[in-house]
Amino acid sequence: MRESLRLPLAFFASGVAALLFEVLWFRALGRVLGNTVWAGALVLTAFMLGMALGGLLAARWAQKVRRPARAFAVAEATVAVAGTLLVWGLPELEALVGGWLAPLVEHSGLLAAMRLALSLAALLVPTTAMGMTLAFGVRMLAHRETTRALGILYAANTFGACLAPLIAEYQLIGLLGLRGTALVAASLNALAALVALRQPQSAVAPPLPAAAAEADTTWRLLAAAAVAGALALGLEVIWFRLLLLYAPGSDTTFALMLAIMLFGIALGGALAPLLARAGFAWVAAGSSVAVVLGYLIAGPLHIPGPPELLHYALALMLPAAILSGALFTLLGARLRGLAENPQPAIGRLTTANTLGAAIGAAGAGLVLLPALGMERSLFLFAAGYALLPLVLVESRAAWKGLWPVLPALVALALFPFGRMQTHLAEAAFQYQVTENSKVVRVTEGPTTTLQVLRRERFGEAVSWRLLTDSFSMTATDRYAQRYMQLFAWLPLSLHPEPRRALLISYGAGNTAEALLSDPQLARLTVVDLSPEILAASPLVHGDRDPLRDPRVRLVREDGRHFLRTRREQFDIITAEPPPPAIAGVVNLYTREYFAALAQRLAPGGLATYWLPVLQFDPAGAKAVTAAFCEAFPDCSLWVGGRWDWILMGGRDFKHRPGARHFGRLWRDPLAGPRLVANGFEQPAQLGAAFLGDAAQVRSWVGSTPAVSDDHPKRLKADLVIDRSFDEYARWLQPDDARRRFEASSWIVAHWPKELLSWTLQYFAVQPVLNGQVVADSVKSLPDIDFLLRHTDLRIPVLWLLDTDMAEQRILERRLAEGAKGMRPEYAFALGAGALAERDYPRAAVLLTQAAERNPRAGAAAAYALCRSNAPRRAAAVKGAQQLMPALRCWKE
Repeated sequence: MRESLRLPLAFFASGVAALLFEVLWFRALGRVLGNTVWAGALVLTAFMLGMALGGLLAARWAQKVRRPARAFAVAEATVAVAGTLLVWGLPELEALVGGWLAPLVEHSGLLAAMRLALSLAALLVPTTAMGMTLAFGVRMLAHRETTRALGILYAANTFGACLAPLIAEYQLIGLLGLRGTALVAASLNALAALVALRQPQSAVAPPLPAAAAEADTTWRLLAAAAVAGALALGLEVIWFRLLLLYAPGSDTTFALMLAIMLFGIALGGALAPLLARAGFAWVAAGSSVAVVLGYLIAGPLHIPGPPELLHYALALMLPAAILSGALFTLLGARLRGLAENPQPAIGRLTTANTLGAAIGAAGAGLVLLPALGMERSLFLFAAGYALLPLVLVESRAAWKGLWPVLPALVALALFPFGRMQTHLAEAAFQYQVTENSKVVRVTEGPTTTLQVLRRERFGEAVSWRLLTDSFSMTATDRYAQRYMQLFAWLPLSLHPEPRRALLISYGAGNTAEALLSDPQLARLTVVDLSPEILAASPLVHGDRDPLRDPRVRLVREDGRHFLRTRREQFDIITAEPPPPAIAGVVNLYTREYFAALAQRLAPGGLATYWLPVLQFDPAGAKAVTAAFCEAFPDCSLWVGGRWDWILMGGRDFKHRPGARHFGRLWRDPLAGPRLVANGFEQPAQLGAAFLGDAAQVRSWVGSTPAVSDDHPKRLKADLVIDRSFDEYARWLQPDDARRRFEASSWIVAHWPKELLSWTLQYFAVQPVLNGQVVADSVKSLPDIDFLLRHTDLRIPVLWLLDTDMAEQRILERRLAEGAKGMRPEYAFALGAGALAERDYPRAAVLLTQAAERNPRAGAAAAYALCRSNAPRRAAAVKGAQQLMPALRCWKE
């Protein structure tokens, strides 16, 4: 028993180590070469080519390898040493590689070739060693029947691999960092080598019956292995994209999906001896049926909590993955034939299968998804499995054994075309219900599945939302525009002469729109890697599309890679990055990234960055803030929305603008109305967004270690909203924020002297503009009364009545057109606008009309009548009794 478990244990440890290293290498190479879909495809191709080369060398060196156990141990040691050196050394080469690639940035073909070459150079040694191990292992068990030997080792190796991403993402990387995790992986390689060295020398397997060798030619078997690999990895890409409609694309989500896929393959390898009795054609046909049924069964279950993804993923992937794992093992057993030494056969099998997998993964992500979409791609892969046995047909007589293909053809005929609409609708459901939005465009591209949602008021678009997979990436509603455009308003107001700006991640174009509103800006460089997002800009903005502005230079690249490969400097750098919990986005929140960003700032420049505290626990928010403040010692913290904060820092920034220069944007015919619509009606209001300067922020951060490339899990980002926000809420207290403003040395040094005292009065209004006060036409009236009596502000009044300048402009256009004149549904919004303008008689007329349709408007109508000195009419308005007694002007 001990002997029979020894080698599977070695392969289990080897599988864990291999996937741990794969996770670490892809993270490291993503930082060095860029996180674009094309760069990722090239890295994956390099990984697969190395594995294929290892299989080929194992086949060629069969006669030279006398002791397979020793060869296996050497391969494991090579993976351990080379793999660890990669994880530890690649981060040190990021700036150097960026310099090498800098001359090629305008030549996409040459840049792709160089990325592939660098990936191959980095991964060639360890991946080649990985590709040899299975052939050596099967040879060590040559005394056993090949299907059983290959199935045992393949299953043990893959089962170890399925645990690795879960262990890495949920435990090891958080505890030990990337370098510490690499040492764990290397230790497992060492364990595998030591266990294998104790494996006794096996006897040579007895020859197989002649019929087994004559059944198929080698090239047909290798072609089948390549096709099977392409189908399995291509399906994985499509499945993962489909499942992202139900779960955010975080590292842990990908780890869970990969673990399910690998578990199925491992189980298939273990069951291969039993499935061999059914025959290859049955297993291939069963794979086709499993793909069709998985797509039919997987769907909305509305089960709360994380297990929901498991329900979708298990039904969708597991059956087909099991049969896919069995196919590999069955092909390996048939490929061996009469050979006494199984090493060449298994080496060739590894090469063919891995090359096919590389083609399948790249083809699915870069070709099939954009061209056919998920649904038709799934049909194509199901058809591929159904037709796979045809690759092995050599004679007319062999056609008689293909009748198992018929059930697969029946399943294909019944393929549930149109079901994709159910999956897409589920992802957009909450926004359609809560906002009454409708989907106007769906794009299945190489990087994401994008749904563009349009919210209408009075027959026109009032806001847009870009839904990537299952997550709302960005929107153009009033609260989103406020914080995203504040990224621009802050540095534009403070900088003495902003000429060159850099925007990393375009989003919905809110920040670009604000930057381009400044006539002083001569050039805006926009860096984004999502063709789907960029293609949506003309739909969202129409003729005012920021990307059409002649000052815009668009660069389709990863933001971090852009910083490393360019040497130009900018007066302003800002970003609309994706949510930090999305896989790979942590690279845009680390200490090293912020340092690179600071290097691209011109002297006297300013940088702003998104801090979405809603998506962090306090430790994560502090870790990101610590990373930013290490790069920018003069860092400061601002609030754009209740949970959307902004970090700002400068490079030798010493300027203190005068009130006239600071307020120039408010006088501009393009920028001024946008600032007002964002809730910044006066220049002094900008200062009320202040939360703290460097000293005040560092006292909050304390000893929290910064997020770094080696310790990305310090980010502690999560898209599940189940935490307490008390610590953040304390920062938003208006009185406390005002006191920090008054005590801030940064404010004394940089805020216009003439605006210091003027700014203080606006802190009291911040809760409304931050979205901390829920709009309600009845409950908001005390706040509205305070605003109307003690300020001259209009925007907070509109927002408390759940309207804004976008709606008001739509109504202005509608009434100016005069086609249908005044309509009853316009009354409340127009009344709110009149109330904000302090035109109480007009507001009273309009709101009274609205109360006839909706009694909840009666409270606002009664209030407007009271302010118009009409107590009797106020008391008679429908719904007037809802007005708070303190605001009533009539006697009961």
